[in-house]
Amino acid sequence: MTKRLFEENAYIKEFTATVIDCQPAEHGFLVVLNETAFFPEGGGQAADGGTLNGVAVTDVQMKEDVIYHTTATPLTIGEQVVGVIDWQTRFARMQSHTAEHLVSGIVYREFGFSNMGFHMSDTTMTADFAGVLTAEDIAKVETLANTAVYENVAITVEVLSGDSLKAKEYRSKLDLDTDVRLVTITGYDCCACCAPHVNRTGEIGAIKILGFYPNKGGTRVEMTAGVNALQDYRFLHDQNKSLMGLLSAKRERVGETVAHLAETLKNTQNELRLLQQKLALASMETVEAGEILCAFVPNAAYDGLQSCVNTLSAPIRLVFSQTDDGWLYVAASEAGDVRPIIQKLNTAFGGRGGGKPNYGQGKLAVCDKADMVALLQNN
Repeated sequence: MTKRLFEENAYIKEFTATVIDCQPAEHGFLVVLNETAFFPEGGGQAADGGTLNGVAVTDVQMKEDVIYHTTATPLTIGEQVVGVIDWQTRFARMQSHTAEHLVSGIVYREFGFSNMGFHMSDTTMTADFAGVLTAEDIAKVETLANTAVYENVAITVEVLSGDSLKAKEYRSKLDLDTDVRLVTITGYDCCACCAPHVNRTGEIGAIKILGFYPNKGGTRVEMTAGVNALQDYRFLHDQNKSLMGLLSAKRERVGETVAHLAETLKNTQNELRLLQQKLALASMETVEAGEILCAFVPNAAYDGLQSCVNTLSAPIRLVFSQTDDGWLYVAASEAGDVRPIIQKLNTAFGGRGGGKPNYGQGKLAVCDKADMVALLQNN
């Protein structure tokens, strides 16, 4: 069994321990110490990084109360080593994990929804709640969580068993009955958890809920906290500042200005589409091929061809437009089936396309206009 220093003091950044085992493994060596401040992966939180005597620790896992540190090079059994925790990353995770406890505790207290799942990435985290939360609910939870941060209340850890545990009300995803480690945020939450946490809520820093989504009948909440929330705000601030310059807009008018530009762009695109369709109609050249009426339009896309084919009157209509690497086409019919003609064109001229009996479209490889007309005239 490895003594877990991180459970006794989450703020240990450096420690000395003895190597009691070191064995080769698939991705390096598995080093076992008599005690460690490295937190192993668990509870939705990734393993700590850092070094042992300057050798990088790339993973930390626990199996049957033994903690295994993965290193690239071996360490000598019996030697004393100095472990150094990647504190910047660890503390950010402590802030985030404690923030999740706080948010989950508030959701449970206010709405009665349990946390059914938790995952933490390098910058954000998600929590899955067993109930539907509205935008108003989310705003309330975020406000209460940050109020708890401002109050700077104490966070305590205790390990309980037996009757003491049974008498305690706490949140847990598992049915536990002995040596349960409880993390209590005074006045807000009590939860079974193995991970390191900060000592007071003020150390969490800002808590920001980034979004929420339906998930398996409940709600998945995405959030960030602490140094990660600061980085997120810094990114958004810089982005908004850049947009202010590009749009010549005041800070509070950026969204309004973008919405106005988006509407203007939409209207301009619609006007352009109508002009392109009018141009296609004005420049359309028709050729009869028996019951098939062919039309040729320069520089038209599919929507322009569709407009043109709808203006023609014949049992079967085909409209083409030449491109650098072939021909676009649209076929339409009021009563007949255009699919055999489409298949014939595709086969003869290396085309791809298809559709329904009364409508189809596709593209042919490079070929002569006269050859296409001749093929259709012999249909």
